[in-house]
Amino acid sequence: MFERRVLGVDPGLARLGLAVVDGDGRKTTLVWAGAVATETGSEESERLRQLCAAVRDAISTHRPSSMAVERVAWNKNHVSALTVARATGAIMVVAADAGLSVSEYGPNEVKIAVTGMGNADKQQVRRALVKVHGLQDVPTQADAADAVAVALTHLVGARMRSLARLGSR
Repeated sequence: MFERRVLGVDPGLARLGLAVVDGDGRKTTLVWAGAVATETGSEESERLRQLCAAVRDAISTHRPSSMAVERVAWNKNHVSALTVARATGAIMVVAADAGLSVSEYGPNEVKIAVTGMGNADKQQVRRALVKVHGLQDVPTQADAADAVAVALTHLVGARMRSLARLGSR
């Protein structure tokens, strides 16, 4: 069976994007999206606790069937990537505690699923969410919009996996 409600997450220690997207295999609907900011200069453990609390609240309020997370891009800034990896790990534990499966998608996978182009910029991704996929009220805040894209990527993949299972019977 195909997943109908996905919590998309764009992880980060300074700001965490969250979005809930529903899908029935043909139509997708943006249920909710937002971003959680943590205070620069606070202890990292406190910032992680705040992120975990926000994810717990989103799970409790919206009852997703799964979670989709954007995979950390290990670019030139390894310190930043490490903090994002810590945030990702913390929220994955929250998902596991709630009984949710977690799937990770790389930035290029998300761009291709949403726009058809692996080199799309953030504005192109947001425009495709609205114009191509017909989602209403996609936030302009980048982290929240990225979370919408991650959730949509998972729903598109879930539909393909479901169709593949049906075809193999």
